[in-house]
Amino acid sequence: MSIISKTLSGLTAAALLMTTVPVWVSAVEPEGEPVRIRVIVENKTLSAENGAAWTDVLLDDWIEADSDATAESVFLQALEKHDYTQQGAEYGYITAINGLSAEDGGSMGGWMMSLDDWFTDEGISAYSVASGKLENGDELRFSYSCAWGADLDYDWMGADTSLAGVVFSTGTLEPAFAEDTYEYVMTLPEETSSLTVRPVVKNKAYRAKVYRNTYTPAAAGTDYKPSQEIPVVNGDVITVGVANEAWMQANYNNAQESIYRFHVNVPEKTTDPAVEETESMIDAIGTVSSSSGKAIANARKSYDRLSPEQQKSVSNYEVLTAAETAFAALNVGAAVSLEELRTACGKQADKDCGFGNEWDILNLARFDLMTDSIRTRYLDSVGEAVKASGGEALSATRATVNAGVIAALTALGENPADFCGCNLLQPLSDLDYVTKQGVNGAIYTLIALDTKKYDIPAAKEGTQQTTREKLVTAILSEQQSDGGWTIDTWSGTDDGSDADLTAMALQALAPYRSDVDVQTAIDKALTFLSDQQNEDGLFRSYGSYDCESSAQVLTALCALRISAEDTRFTKNGYTVYDALTRFYDEKALSFSHFEDGEPNVLSTTQAFTAAAALYRLRNGQTAYFDMTDIPFRSSEEVTDSSVPDREQSDAVSGKLTPSADDASVRTGDTDFCGVWITLVLSAGVVFILFKNKKRFDTFSHR
Repeated sequence: MSIISKTLSGLTAAALLMTTVPVWVSAVEPEGEPVRIRVIVENKTLSAENGAAWTDVLLDDWIEADSDATAESVFLQALEKHDYTQQGAEYGYITAINGLSAEDGGSMGGWMMSLDDWFTDEGISAYSVASGKLENGDELRFSYSCAWGADLDYDWMGADTSLAGVVFSTGTLEPAFAEDTYEYVMTLPEETSSLTVRPVVKNKAYRAKVYRNTYTPAAAGTDYKPSQEIPVVNGDVITVGVANEAWMQANYNNAQESIYRFHVNVPEKTTDPAVEETESMIDAIGTVSSSSGKAIANARKSYDRLSPEQQKSVSNYEVLTAAETAFAALNVGAAVSLEELRTACGKQADKDCGFGNEWDILNLARFDLMTDSIRTRYLDSVGEAVKASGGEALSATRATVNAGVIAALTALGENPADFCGCNLLQPLSDLDYVTKQGVNGAIYTLIALDTKKYDIPAAKEGTQQTTREKLVTAILSEQQSDGGWTIDTWSGTDDGSDADLTAMALQALAPYRSDVDVQTAIDKALTFLSDQQNEDGLFRSYGSYDCESSAQVLTALCALRISAEDTRFTKNGYTVYDALTRFYDEKALSFSHFEDGEPNVLSTTQAFTAAAALYRLRNGQTAYFDMTDIPFRSSEEVTDSSVPDREQSDAVSGKLTPSADDASVRTGDTDFCGVWITLVLSAGVVFILFKNKKRFDTFSHR
């Protein structure tokens, strides 16, 4: 390539890349703060059809160099890093890069180097870190030309120093850019704190530099590189100068300097309290789990209350939709949603809800579906039963009757210690009376007493005092070697424990798991239950897979703060909840004992109990049988209010104490749901083996 003498300091030194350093350069560990140089090698002028070995961008990388680095050493370091080749540097003239040679583009073909988009006026080795001509953040671009640089916007004879444009990383320019307009307003998005500015000169023979507020072209290192973030605040001025006399140029034709100024406008953030509240509620969702339902629902309600314009301003709306999707996925595989079951439970409200139907009352109350008419009807019916009993014990042989009524009254805000002039807690103070029904009597008595952490009344003279410690001991003593519980210990059969009674025992023991012995028993029972679950997620008792077994296990998991999606209780993707819905009849709004069986009242009641327990767990409400948040409507509470919840003493023993927020079960996967899970009581089914038939004894079965 030949050129007139006037351009030898330009095209010969810059376009032809004269070099005076060795070809081989090793990577050097930089001393102190590294110098980072961006190296770009490109061919955008010669096509493959016209003989180019490659086209477009061959290399674009940041290279770390030391204080002895030159433009040439950095260039060779970049080629070596990517295993690319070059030719001619050993003779002071680069003739090819990775097979693309100067001759390929014809008589005016060759390689040119630009520094921050300016074609240099000296040889490549003149630009070094030591001399200050090569600085941290600089961009070295090696471009192929077929026309001595004219095809790269390089005019060695031209005197035009205007900008063709300016590329901002963000913002809106007013007025639109024009090369002969020198003052602008750059409006940035709210809260913008920095941006990059890349000037594009019309003639790359002239250098352009960017400054913030103070234009100091003669002071080295005060400008901002094209890739460097410039901190900005409202009122700043970004100045772009072209062809200042303090800078080296590749062309000296008495060109006049051009200066462009961009006045920064960062609007103040406009705050809308309603939008901010919604964003905060969305942020509060956090990691989605089975207990995220309430937070997600509240965030959705807050968003839906906003106007369409306000909704556009919610910056984290995608977080809400993603959370809704993730939460919905927790019910994948289930035949029916919890909300549908809640609706179905409400539609059952017209049936008999008098004395003896305590579980129906509890389900309606814990699903927040109780009506005044049903409440009144039940209370009147219980009042009649109390009068008919002639005393405080509603059954002469079964403590579970009193236990069930205590739970139902508590759910309705009534004080069972002073109902119709009677203390319905008193009969439960007699341990012999409580355990007359066996382990299930101890289970439901303990659960009823813990609904509101009731103090146990002093036993009447001549009777054995009930204490929480004795009740827990009675339950633990019945645990079998396989880890479960069974009602059939007297029959001598080898059927082993059953899932139903095991789950019931766990519901009663849940508040006491801070005790080491209780925790050990719970761990063994969970292992037993996991082993009982089949490949479809169903649970078996006495040889059959039925609705009640799945309902009881799900209720127990909720009492123990264990997610329904816990891996120990998910088989082939089927959860306990999936198993429960297998027994649901959408037309009858009821559950059957066996799959595809006829609607069954007891199965339906127990299934609704489990559904209500899970519903409350997922929506951040207190547990199914934790009624400490329900105030009495008309009389004084009988708990000792001077004792903190976690330390409330037993009226007699003062040893084992229930706590709604004890540490959760320590085995396997758990799902923590705050301090509101304490104890969930299910339908209270006790199984006595009569071949494949079961006799049920619940709180209020008569």
